[in-house]
Amino acid sequence: MTDPRATGLWISAGSARVLRWSPELSVRHRIDSTVPGRHRSTGRPPTESHPAGEGHRDEHMRTFFAQVSHVLPVDHDLLLLGDGEVVEHFAELVRADDKSHGRTRRIEVERSGQITERQLLARVRTFAGSPARRQALR
Repeated sequence: MTDPRATGLWISAGSARVLRWSPELSVRHRIDSTVPGRHRSTGRPPTESHPAGEGHRDEHMRTFFAQVSHVLPVDHDLLLLGDGEVVEHFAELVRADDKSHGRTRRIEVERSGQITERQLLARVRTFAGSPARRQALR
């Protein structure tokens, strides 16, 4: 049996935290996005002559997803966590890329609110089949 290797990712439109884990090493990355927030207006609704501006936001999101994808190892199983639909869209992108390159790996998606780095590490270790040993209090 090979050593477990897994990468956990917590992603939102504002940032991503990547944690690559193996029994020997863990590597952490934080990537801040330049995706503008959604503009909420009480003014008139978007029309053809007055567009909503989502195209600009989508372009920022594609760039952000490319930055995050670049740091994910292609030989690790992936645990993708995040709030909202961002994590779902990112998972679709990774699965499509894996399919186009003939890669097969386990990819799990969980919706999650903001979590700490320690919580992400614990989730990744459990996902990899190597949960941390608990010590009894004395």
